[in-house]
Amino acid sequence: MIYKFCIFIASAFALCNAADYPDEKSDDDPIFADFCFYKDSISWLEVDSVYVLTYYKMENEFTISINFKSTTDFSFFGVSLPDYDRNKIIINPVRGTQGSGAGSYRGRKYSDNRTVIPYDLIDFYILSKDSLFVKSLFGTKNRLKWDYHLEMGKQKQKISGDNIIYISGFCTEKQLKIIRKRKKNSSN
Repeated sequence: MIYKFCIFIASAFALCNAADYPDEKSDDDPIFADFCFYKDSISWLEVDSVYVLTYYKMENEFTISINFKSTTDFSFFGVSLPDYDRNKIIINPVRGTQGSGAGSYRGRKYSDNRTVIPYDLIDFYILSKDSLFVKSLFGTKNRLKWDYHLEMGKQKQKISGDNIIYISGFCTEKQLKIIRKRKKNSSN
């Protein structure tokens, strides 16, 4: 009787805790951020209107803090949706670009610290004439790759990410409000 009772308790414990462990057979990556499209005009593209794809909700937060000393530095940010035609999806080539030259005299090192939130630097632009392509992305999961490069003289550092994003469709008013607030805060 005691043997049966111990087996019952062990089985109950195993069943209760089984939900805490992920299914090893699942090959789905979790969604890192939720994106949506809104229509806008972008002066640097010199077109009347584009569809802007940007995030409205982060499922996982990620911030990079960098402290360094150098005589010079230069950083830039690259991003892509690697599974799609790069001719249809435009990025801002100078987004996330920063740099400083040497100090007031040759060889002087200065200290700097940077906080980079990669997803705050990510916007994709698709021309309005490609609206069918935009609609084909609604309700899809997509791979997003990004790289943050920091060059300090001859020294080069690279931080990169390969994440899954979800594109819901056109932004709702609630999502647009969240996006506007985030963009206002990140520009300050």
